[in-house]
Amino acid sequence: MTQHSQSILGARVMALAIDFILLVTIHLLLFILLAEKLIQGTHFDAPALFTLLILFLLLFSVSFLFLQMTYFTFFHAWSGQTIGKMVMGIRVVTNDNRLISPSVAFLRWSGYILSFVPLAIGFLWAAVDKDQCAWHDRLAQTRVIST
Repeated sequence: MTQHSQSILGARVMALAIDFILLVTIHLLLFILLAEKLIQGTHFDAPALFTLLILFLLLFSVSFLFLQMTYFTFFHAWSGQTIGKMVMGIRVVTNDNRLISPSVAFLRWSGYILSFVPLAIGFLWAAVDKDQCAWHDRLAQTRVIST
C-alpha cells in the first residue's frame, strides 16, 4: 500500500467518524427535545411506559436511518463531500472523475448498509482493495480522491 493510499484510507476513516459524531449529536438533541415535549406532565403506568419505550426506540432507529440517508445522499450529490470529507480534504467522484448524481449518491448510501451489516467488512474492504474502494464504492462505481 502506498503512502498516498494510506492517507486516503485514514482520511476516509476520520471523515466517517466526524460525520457519525455530527449525526449522532444532532439526532440525540432532537430526540431529547421531542421526548421532553411528549412526556412533559404525563403519567404512565408500567405497561404504557414499556410500549412507549418500544415505540420510541423504533422511531429513534428509523429516523436515524432516514437522517443518515438524507445527509449522505444530499452532500455527496451536491458537492461530493460530507462535512467530514470537507474537513479531511477528500471527495467522492464517479470512476471517470465526475460529480455523482443524486441517484448514484443514494445507491452509494444504500451500499453503506451492505458494507456495514456483515461486521462492517464492506468498509474494511477498502484497506485491502487495490483501488482503496469499499463495497459501496464498487456498487455505485465511485471512488474517493484527495481534493
